[in-house]
Amino acid sequence: MSKERKKLRYPIRLKAVTMMAVLALIIIEIAVAYYAVMMKKVSNETYSKVAKDISATVAITIDVNDVKDLKNEVQTRLATATEKPIAEESTEEQLNEYFVTNHFDEVENSVLFKRVKDYLVKFVDTNSDFLDCLYIQYVDPSNDFVVYLADSDNTETACRPGYLDPVHKESESMITNPTFPIKPHVTKLSRYGSLIIAGAPIMDGDNVVGYAMADISLDVVRQRRGQSIIFLFIYMLATLLVLGAIGVVWVSLWMIRPLKKVTNVAKSYNSDNPKESHDLLQELNLKGNDEITDLANSLKVLENDSYERFNALLDTNRQLLISREETKKMTILANQDGLTGVHNKVAYNSEVMRINEQIKNGEKVEFAVVMVDLNYLKDTNDSFGHDTGDMVLIKLASLVCDIFTLSPVYRIGGDEFVVICRGKDYHKVANLVQEFKDRIGDPDKSANHDAEHVSAAIGYAVFNAKQDNEVEDVFKRADNAMYQNKRLLKNPSK
Repeated sequence: MSKERKKLRYPIRLKAVTMMAVLALIIIEIAVAYYAVMMKKVSNETYSKVAKDISATVAITIDVNDVKDLKNEVQTRLATATEKPIAEESTEEQLNEYFVTNHFDEVENSVLFKRVKDYLVKFVDTNSDFLDCLYIQYVDPSNDFVVYLADSDNTETACRPGYLDPVHKESESMITNPTFPIKPHVTKLSRYGSLIIAGAPIMDGDNVVGYAMADISLDVVRQRRGQSIIFLFIYMLATLLVLGAIGVVWVSLWMIRPLKKVTNVAKSYNSDNPKESHDLLQELNLKGNDEITDLANSLKVLENDSYERFNALLDTNRQLLISREETKKMTILANQDGLTGVHNKVAYNSEVMRINEQIKNGEKVEFAVVMVDLNYLKDTNDSFGHDTGDMVLIKLASLVCDIFTLSPVYRIGGDEFVVICRGKDYHKVANLVQEFKDRIGDPDKSANHDAEHVSAAIGYAVFNAKQDNEVEDVFKRADNAMYQNKRLLKNPSK
């Protein structure tokens, strides 16, 4: 039979912690998902407004005269550069390389340009860490080009003065309505990533000098948003861990501790000392006024009723035990030989009936019958008295039991013993019989009335299902074998 698999134990504290952990993860996931969705929705609107406000602020606070002078310088050099022939099929990159490299290096080194650029750089450094860059540009309506004047970017991707860029659809208001701000819009550029761009006109009275443009990097915004989500996750996790710890403590104080009291009392129940266990349970006093207290009180009532019934049953059980012991003693006495202590004829007959029933039912039966008969018992009684004869019988019974240790021994007559060999004794019955003969030794000592020596004949037969119908058939063959051995012992020369 396979062993029963050991069941894992899940204490209430573990269940409470598991439940709180699952709830915490669900709450965190819902909160983080909601926050991410809301942040994505709000970020474009919020940062569009920020880009619009920044561009408007720069347009108002920047030195208009510096912008106007820088524009005049760039326009002059641009007009000079365009006097040279340019192939119509030239690309935007080729045009910018031609114009900027050949005509605007001196502009970048001028004090005027540096003053405008420094203003933009300081504004970016002091106002926003997600502001990608600020730049000043103007539009040349005759060529539909946007011309860059200054850029806060200090990297290689910065647009140098005189850099040309086509007027995009989102910036057409620079041509159609020059005094209108450029509405915030999202664009994705290979060099800069995703940007929110907004612009505001720089006015000199009623004239538009240029445009202050603000770029906010959505890539940086998303990165910050991801960081804020991580921070939110950590914050919520820490908060829920603290709340969970408080919950576990609460569960321990108000649930697990009283349950442990009830459990410890139940575990300490000792059936050998029911009164002590009864008193211990009755002394259990919980003050929670909850289901656990109701459970403890119910257990008290149940145990008290059981205790009273137990005492009543205990008295009845004592009487039954006394009767059972008396019956057991009577059964032993009824099946035990009073002199030798081995089984008697009644026990032998009972065993024979049981084996015969097995044979009748066609069961596979393996057994052997060994017959042992004490020699010279009458002579011993006549010469030395019946006490000596009884002593010899007891010695013979002890010898048989000592050799056939795994089989029942029966005394079925005054000097006759039977062994029904089963199991290991059955498989080595021939060796055991020979051992008996070796230990009996010289038969002449008993023949010469030596009361200290036991002489006995032995014979055995093994059950054969093909020829034996009952135990009696085997018994007869064993009895014949024993008498042959007896004749040999008394007349060794024949």
